[in-house]
Amino acid sequence: MTRRKEIIEILKKHKISVQELTNIYKTEISEIMEDVDHIKTSFKQKFKTKPPQCNFCGFVYKERSKIKKPSRCPKCKHEDIIPLLFWIEE
Repeated sequence: MTRRKEIIEILKKHKISVQELTNIYKTEISEIMEDVDHIKTSFKQKFKTKPPQCNFCGFVYKERSKIKKPSRCPKCKHEDIIPLLFWIEE
């Protein structure tokens, strides 16, 4: 099974971040982002995302197009950010 097919199976079962996938496959974040972009295109209607959110003040990054986690909150300046999560809804 290819890495993309494995990622699809993971996304069907769990909400996960790019960093978590990078840790699972022990590869560069750019490679995982490329895979996720491809999967996102293939599963247009079923691919869901939850935007990053500050764990301290609750600020939600609603209009962020980047997959990578923000470094800190623009509102309160804390660095405890919940990363973008994505999954495939069946």
